[in-house]
Amino acid sequence: MIILLNKNSHIHLIGIGGVSMSGIAEILAERGYKVSGSDLKESKYLDLLRKYEIKIFIGHTASNIEGADIIVKTSAIPDNNPEIQAARKKGLKIVKRAEMLSYLMRNKKTIAVAGTHGKTTVTAMLAAIFKQAKKDPAVMVGGFLEELNGNMADGQGEYFITEADESDGSFLYFDPDLLLVNNLELDHPDFYHDFKEFEDIFKRFADKNDKRAILLYNKDDKNLDTLFKKRKKSSSFSLKKGKFTARNIKYNNFNSIFDLYHLEEFIAKIELSVPGEYNIYNALAAAAAASCLKIDIEVIQAALKEFNGVDRRFDFRGKILNSTVDIVDDYAHHPTEIRELLKTVKNMDYNKIRVVFQPHRYSRTHKFLEEFSQSFADADQVYLTDIFSASEKKDYIISLIDLAAKISKNSAVECSYIADFNKIAAKLLAEAEAGDIILTVGAGDITELPDLILNNN
Repeated sequence: MIILLNKNSHIHLIGIGGVSMSGIAEILAERGYKVSGSDLKESKYLDLLRKYEIKIFIGHTASNIEGADIIVKTSAIPDNNPEIQAARKKGLKIVKRAEMLSYLMRNKKTIAVAGTHGKTTVTAMLAAIFKQAKKDPAVMVGGFLEELNGNMADGQGEYFITEADESDGSFLYFDPDLLLVNNLELDHPDFYHDFKEFEDIFKRFADKNDKRAILLYNKDDKNLDTLFKKRKKSSSFSLKKGKFTARNIKYNNFNSIFDLYHLEEFIAKIELSVPGEYNIYNALAAAAAASCLKIDIEVIQAALKEFNGVDRRFDFRGKILNSTVDIVDDYAHHPTEIRELLKTVKNMDYNKIRVVFQPHRYSRTHKFLEEFSQSFADADQVYLTDIFSASEKKDYIISLIDLAAKISKNSAVECSYIADFNKIAAKLLAEAEAGDIILTVGAGDITELPDLILNNN
């Protein structure tokens, strides 16, 4: 499908408050198009859009699309949505989020960051590097970034840096000049039946532009190495055996440091202000990509040292009990992400690690029940709360009481199921002790819990 916009086009976005959709709306508005949109509830991203002349509707009704020429939707919007039905009756063009994003980046050199984990952080690190290099990139990132005061920048430079979201396969609309793949592990079981299908979509994405594009991948990831190791036009990063490697790694609570090597030659010492091995990989990936595109190493060093992370990625939210207990919020919603998060915190100087976990989507929870039950071994206490549906139908029978018992057994940690955030906050305030850390974990509205704890302290 070809998108043709003119200066008078009116674009309506269903789900405009989402992190990616709001960024698209902002770019469209900055480029002078008439923009409107709807969402089910208020969000901080809607607040960012209100500085533009964007008409925003809370709730979905057919009248919201009045005057629109093109409709943009996410895969989460069902066919029976009243705005979709009204658009079809009018014969309006309906396009996917990624399709519109691809249109907006059509005249740029695209850097696409893909993989099951770490996309947002790597994209944000690259944005910081390219801004430090005065490249004025266009950026689309899946989280709030302080340096952008939001989640996008419509820079005038030659590069467009974006996440490539695999959740519904729509990243196939992109034609990247550099494709960076962080890792490959099954996710989104609502869309993919098995790992083979998931792997195949990444191979198709890499194959699309393989004669021109640079492919950069994590060689420590066995699935990626099997898929890409025979590619002639590729590069790799690794803690051990890639073309770009991180060596002499040292961790110091919220900070870390490593030596960057390229083809066995020392390049530079990289200092980070974000914790954990997973952020070593993220920074190594960003540094490797920037190096492939001839960014000066001094710029890479400075940008990564100043980088303070992305909203909801090990996001320090405050302290309680006379500033003796830290509260950190994290987006981890896959078993591997939870394990890596807790492994990182285990290496910090905390007394007890207290976790509140909100599973994200029924399909993911059902698919990875066993894996989730084994992900909390490095925690000292876990509270499990209700699944955040993300508009998904409850087509699975899942007992959260049983899952809590399974976590207790398989992770050897005390785990209880409590639905009410207020009750969880009260319990944590009563139980936490000096030197503890409280982690709120998940991709849903669990991010509201830290404020409940802080406000009742």
